[in-house]
Amino acid sequence: MPGLFSNDILDEVARANDIVEVVSGYFPLKRAGKDYVALCPFHAEKTPSFTVSPAKQIFKCFGCGRGGSVFNFVMAKESITFPEAVRILAERAGIELREDPDARRKTQGRRRLRDVLTWAQERFQAGLAHPTLGTPGREYLKQRGLADETIKAFGLGFAPEGWDNLIRAGARDGIGLDMLEQAGLVIPRNDGTGYYDRFRGRAIFPIFDALNRPIGFGGRVLGDEEPKYLNSPETPLFHKKEALYGLPQAREAIEADRRAVVVEGYFDVITPWQSGVRTCVATLGTALTDDHIQALKRYADEVVVVFDSDLAGRRAADRAMELFLAHDVRILVAVVPEGKDPCDFCTLHGADGFRQCLAGAADAFKYKWDLVQQDLDAATNPAARERALRAMLESVLKAPALAQQDLRLQRDLILGHMSRTLGIPEATLRAEFRRLRRPAGRSAAGTEVGRNLPDAAHRGRQWVAERKLLTALVCRPSAIEDVLDRVPPERIETPAFRRLYEAIRSSPSAGDADVAGLVRGMEDPADASLAVELFEQGQAMETVRNPADTGPGPIEHLLEEALRDFKKIEEEALLEARRQARGQAPTQGGADPNKALKEFAEARGNEAKKQAFTTPAARKRMSGDSGQA
Repeated sequence: MPGLFSNDILDEVARANDIVEVVSGYFPLKRAGKDYVALCPFHAEKTPSFTVSPAKQIFKCFGCGRGGSVFNFVMAKESITFPEAVRILAERAGIELREDPDARRKTQGRRRLRDVLTWAQERFQAGLAHPTLGTPGREYLKQRGLADETIKAFGLGFAPEGWDNLIRAGARDGIGLDMLEQAGLVIPRNDGTGYYDRFRGRAIFPIFDALNRPIGFGGRVLGDEEPKYLNSPETPLFHKKEALYGLPQAREAIEADRRAVVVEGYFDVITPWQSGVRTCVATLGTALTDDHIQALKRYADEVVVVFDSDLAGRRAADRAMELFLAHDVRILVAVVPEGKDPCDFCTLHGADGFRQCLAGAADAFKYKWDLVQQDLDAATNPAARERALRAMLESVLKAPALAQQDLRLQRDLILGHMSRTLGIPEATLRAEFRRLRRPAGRSAAGTEVGRNLPDAAHRGRQWVAERKLLTALVCRPSAIEDVLDRVPPERIETPAFRRLYEAIRSSPSAGDADVAGLVRGMEDPADASLAVELFEQGQAMETVRNPADTGPGPIEHLLEEALRDFKKIEEEALLEARRQARGQAPTQGGADPNKALKEFAEARGNEAKKQAFTTPAARKRMSGDSGQA
């Protein structure tokens, strides 16, 4: 919810909440020189690597990499959103929050929507409890084996038959049709004569956010009619690609186990919960997404994806591998035997049987490898095994997670993990990986400058140049305006680096060496952690500087080096475009090499006319020299 609070408000709240005092309210800190240390609350460790800096007003764990401002710490510890962390800290300091008018209107609208959803949940619960109208719903839930404690824990309800029960109740309670429609509770009639209730004659499953607030509903028919399940539509509060059913009920158990189990249906969450397996959550009619993983990473280090058949697992194997590559969390795949779903399996075999099934979950890579070998009958045939290995590595290379990252840096993680998991020597994997990657790099080469570079090695150099640039800018935000002329945001290819680049560009209040001011408004914990990591690296470079040296320091040299790297990469891309143009014959509708060469010459001429970048310190020095001349 960017823009909800002004920079002045954020600064005021941050100044009033010393990070040492806030963190000490959660667990004790021990003084270590100018900083404080403790065992990290976000991962298991025996030696303290969690550091809090009172001077910089940031925290940083050198074990798991988390870091950021006091806002980011409260977000991570409480598993809440950025605005909620701001409100908690403002209340702690006795500060009245003044929201921007536009943001206030949006916030008020969301609050009204939450009130309507809470009202609707109460209506559905009342419908289930009604002595006569609720009888079908109660009998259905009893037939499914649910105890009263379970029904209460998940807030289950019932929508009796009738086209306008909720509409008439809303009219009595002063809730207009416009709000009911925004909440996804009513549907306009096709002939334009009014509305009718979305949920009728269905058992109701409220869908809550992580803070146990209703954001939508699911309805299940009591018989065999279609559609069997009906969910709320997308609303300002409910997004299927982000929502996870059962998260509030499972959160405590997930945090204790550091493992989440993802299933496919409401009863696949509820029945195991009732049996004693309380780490299950469900997606809502979608495949597991990056947003789901981001939400679960707050509580778990490991995610088990459960399928009720080999076919479903086969379709999802590639996706599970992609998620492993894209996120710092282990992904496993479990298949429920006997063709059962988790609900039926728990009913037949109880919690211990289901736990045994989960204990047999395979690493995503191992699961994919087994499927590939089955497909190619490669268990005993060496030639088929070689084809299976090639197919496996090709799947890895195609993963979208690798499209924006440095393959050289990812390679060690990927191949090391595959070697341990599949029992294949890492040297064998490296050789095959290099062989497959070369044609992939060449075929991806293009002529658009700064976009499609000729091969994977260039992509690696691009990433290194971006990291150098961002390390320098995190330490010297004042240089951003000069850098923008040479490196516009679209030249930054790595998404995390680009977000940080944009944050520096839009943070006028962040001064040099003020990383707390920079990360103060960052809502994404990963972005804040990256900023702190780069800042600490830059500061470490500065510590080796001779105090007597008054010229450009290590950060200024790093900035100039990064800009030279960007210029060289662009020049080599231009040369590659020229080489490709020379090798192409003009064809109808195809590329004209003469035109490409002309464009190349013009680009080189324009580049020569550009004034080379000079740091603010260098410009000041030059200005002083000219004044003395």
